[in-house]
Amino acid sequence: MNKSVVIEELPMPPELGRLFEQARRNLLWFNEHVEELEVYKRYRGRYVAAAGGELFVADTPEEVRRLAHERHPDDLPHIRYIPREKLSRIYAC
Repeated sequence: MNKSVVIEELPMPPELGRLFEQARRNLLWFNEHVEELEVYKRYRGRYVAAAGGELFVADTPEEVRRLAHERHPDDLPHIRYIPREKLSRIYAC
C-alpha cells in the first residue's frame, strides 16, 4: 500500500523570519568584506564568524560561536571554516 505525501506551505513564524534575515545579512557582510579583511590569507585552518558587522576568529567552531554570541547575543552568526590549503571546488546542483 502506498502512502500519500502531503506538502503544505505555511506562513513563516516571525521569529524564524528574523533568524533567516540575520543569517542572510551576516553572510552578505562576510562576502562583502572577505577580501579587505584577507580572510583566506590570514585565517587558514581556523574558524571565522560574521555577526553584527564584525569578524570573529577562533580555532574551534564552539569558540568562534561563543565570541560572536558574547558581542551580539541576539544575532545569528555566519560561521565558516577556512581550509588550511587552497583547494579548487566545484559546486553543482
